[in-house]
Amino acid sequence: MIRTNPKLFIRSDFPIYLTSKTALSGFSDFEVKSVNEFCTGKETQDFVESVDFSGSISDALVKRIESELKHSICLREGAFVILRKGKSIGIYANDKEGRQNGIMTFLRSLETDRSFADELIFDSPFMPLRGVKVLMPARGDIEEFKRFVDSMAFFKHNTLMLEIGGAMEYKKHPEINEGWEEYSAFMSEYSGKTIDLQERTFPWRKNSIHCNNGGGSYLTQNEIKDIISYCKERNVKIIPEVPSTSHCDYLLTRHPELAERCEDPYPDTFCPSNPASYEILFDVIDEIIELFSPEIINIGHDEYYSINVCDRCRKRLLSNEDILAEDINKIHDHLASRGVKTMLWCDKLMNVERDQGYGGALSYVYFEWDPSKELLGIIRPTWGARNKIPKDIICLNWYHSFGEEYDTEIKDFPSVYGNFSGQFIFKNFKRRVGQNVFGGICSNWGGTTDVYFRRNNVLSAMVYNEIYYWDESYDDTDPKQYKERVDLMFRALFEYRNRHVYTGNNSYIEAVHRTDMDVPYRHFVDGVFPEGEKFRGEFLAGRYAIHYENGITEYKDIFYGEQAICESSAWYYGEQTASVATTDSPGTKKVRLTLTLSSLAGEVMPEYKDGRISCRIFIKNPHPELKIEKIELETPKGASHRIACESVRIN
Repeated sequence: MIRTNPKLFIRSDFPIYLTSKTALSGFSDFEVKSVNEFCTGKETQDFVESVDFSGSISDALVKRIESELKHSICLREGAFVILRKGKSIGIYANDKEGRQNGIMTFLRSLETDRSFADELIFDSPFMPLRGVKVLMPARGDIEEFKRFVDSMAFFKHNTLMLEIGGAMEYKKHPEINEGWEEYSAFMSEYSGKTIDLQERTFPWRKNSIHCNNGGGSYLTQNEIKDIISYCKERNVKIIPEVPSTSHCDYLLTRHPELAERCEDPYPDTFCPSNPASYEILFDVIDEIIELFSPEIINIGHDEYYSINVCDRCRKRLLSNEDILAEDINKIHDHLASRGVKTMLWCDKLMNVERDQGYGGALSYVYFEWDPSKELLGIIRPTWGARNKIPKDIICLNWYHSFGEEYDTEIKDFPSVYGNFSGQFIFKNFKRRVGQNVFGGICSNWGGTTDVYFRRNNVLSAMVYNEIYYWDESYDDTDPKQYKERVDLMFRALFEYRNRHVYTGNNSYIEAVHRTDMDVPYRHFVDGVFPEGEKFRGEFLAGRYAIHYENGITEYKDIFYGEQAICESSAWYYGEQTASVATTDSPGTKKVRLTLTLSSLAGEVMPEYKDGRISCRIFIKNPHPELKIEKIELETPKGASHRIACESVRIN
């Protein structure tokens, strides 16, 4: 497999193969499963006879590595050494996470023929928190979700932020679950209904109706315990996200008396001046703490627009920043009393005075966020609250795309980059992380299934971000290095997703195609769905017809943005304009990677030649026992575009 650019790897003179004969010891069930998935099964004399977790990283091994590097090393949590001695491989680490990281790097260091030619590999993470934020999976999607957790472990991510909301069974407040199902069903009536309600219906600002959470339902606590156990075995820590104060629609469907806007038929913000708001919130938080035993809870607080508008709040004659600070302190103190750290989305603590005003700045509310349209209202500043809250609160900063000048806004707090898709617009990572930033989390605000992860660029972000977290030598301002890392991202995901092709365990069809179909990029979040006959028809680029000699024909659909892209699309080492709505971060004007091209990562190995893009894919052969007569790539009836197969090969 592809290397992640470890800080040191020494090549040996000859390859050694990993096969099903290789003895494995000292590994968890997940680690054994991962190793077996990458075994070649090839009969050869030159195979690795044993792979062992051989203990901690000794002083002698540190001295050898430092001698090779010619400088001292830092063994951070998660560090590892891979050492080959003849036909034996030793994985050395000082903690469980390091052992797992070593095993995954060993597997990724295998060539496509499954040979392993390295003698020594050492690596240590640059960033301790490496994560992904997702919604709770639907009950029917749990197994697919678990496969995503496996991929997180493979790409050395150790943190899963899981939005809870109404998608967890509450024993003390079952009415929350009842209300959540009813509310989600209403909001999911058609794709984009949420956007109509958020952006075009009410004379006040609303945002982010997460009706995908839990698939519009909820998981039982026993089902969630199984997810917690699954993640723990893979050394993935869970940070529960409990939307508080803002984004509280799940609490208010059955408790509208707590709403900040009593006139809102679908309230999403509770009144922080009403003690009953905290009674129900703390009941929810305590039940989540009992189930998850978390180190950190994210209390949300992003996009807090309806503040200081109800009679109860206004009678107190407090500023917006005082209301926000009082609210944060109340929740922080409750968590602290239970030994849990507080994290929050920190946009309301940042004073971004540009355009119409963002975050905690003085903000002008326009219809559909368009300054040329009707002014609906003004939101007074809240950024001063940052001077009135504890400095141990972890700031999840999704305003990094506004530029380096705003990094100092939260310099006194421990921080993590949120909604972090570094492959698009981020530069100067090493300089910007400074002393207070200790990690990053990319985000999926749509359904917790593979099609959302790919189309919302979560997979590509996870793998590209991993390079930031581990490779201190990477200069992301150098176009050549950037191109190399993006190439690495595409190849690493493609080889991981098609690992069974390389082990020869299944029969596959390798095909290369290109098309002139061109559809604008679409982000599938907040109740915009990539499913449904209308959508699939709109994005259907073509389909492979696999004809067998016995008369059976099987089909593989090719969708734009999943297995195909316009051949004349911009290649990824330039900069293109991208709208705010398509990049997960406000303030974004330029991206370095074509958004649709990035969404192909995993399914496609894109190839660029003579100014045109081709897409290489693998199709699992539905009937390997039958002889294939021919394979055709068909264009949908009535389509105005063309799609053509350049080559096809049966493996």
